[in-house]
Amino acid sequence: MSEHITHTAVTDDGVRLALHSPDICEVFHGVLRRNTDICRYSAMTRSGDQFTVKLLRALRDQWRNGRLDSLAEKKLAFLLGWRCHLAADRTFKPVYRILDPGHYLKGDDEHGEASDVSIYHDVVVFREVYDNGRAEPFTASALDFRLESHPASRAMPARALQRLLLPFWQTELLRIHSRRVPARFQLHRITVLRYSAAYHTPDPDKMRRFIIEPNFYNPQDPLIALARSLQRGKPRGDIALADAVAAAAKQSQYSQALERAYRYLLAASDYFTGKIDERELELRCDVGKPHVPAELDPGRKKS
Repeated sequence: MSEHITHTAVTDDGVRLALHSPDICEVFHGVLRRNTDICRYSAMTRSGDQFTVKLLRALRDQWRNGRLDSLAEKKLAFLLGWRCHLAADRTFKPVYRILDPGHYLKGDDEHGEASDVSIYHDVVVFREVYDNGRAEPFTASALDFRLESHPASRAMPARALQRLLLPFWQTELLRIHSRRVPARFQLHRITVLRYSAAYHTPDPDKMRRFIIEPNFYNPQDPLIALARSLQRGKPRGDIALADAVAAAAKQSQYSQALERAYRYLLAASDYFTGKIDERELELRCDVGKPHVPAELDPGRKKS
């Protein structure tokens, strides 16, 4: 779930802001409206800087030579969600290392263990953005200890079902992947009970250090308030998108992530329609810049 709930939320909200924006091209509007679920898949991927520009170039050329077919639309939606994932990465990865340095100094992250700060981000977003799981794509039972609020939990113990389904899920992923999967596989361990504990019985000290003092999420920020109103289908007419985007850099960390996601999508739109060239696209999307400054990542392996 690390790099799942928060990254999915940044992608969902980035899509909402893009659909609300008159400055995002109509091609993107149509693709995002029809393929929101595809965007969510790429909210959980990696290595976008290596592929998104090349793929966007190919899709732009295809569009210029005719029209985007269904597969090309899905690729474009995946790519745009990927840019939102990168916006979340570049916003929060430095924050994780500042607020929870011990986790990264010990190298726990390299072994797939989620940091406490990322877990606390996720559970706050689960509450604030997804209304405790009542808003799609999550469910209210997602952060239960044993899916106890789900009616099916009375028919089968959750732990037994987990042991049955996880190997099946991994086998299916391997089946549809190439033979090079070991080189592409990222080890990741999700300790669900840690998420459940943070959600149901949050540690006051961790809430103070990870959420309150750093100003992680402020529902009063104009960009967040606009995104929530769009989510409810009742856009705030008193909030101008351009003004909200301009103000976000000095507001909560989540607002900063949304600003970056919107900026990346706008740059992609401007490139797609020929307003900017590829070099400008890379500059505006921070392509090639490290997600974490070297001074915040002393445990990074030297090449």
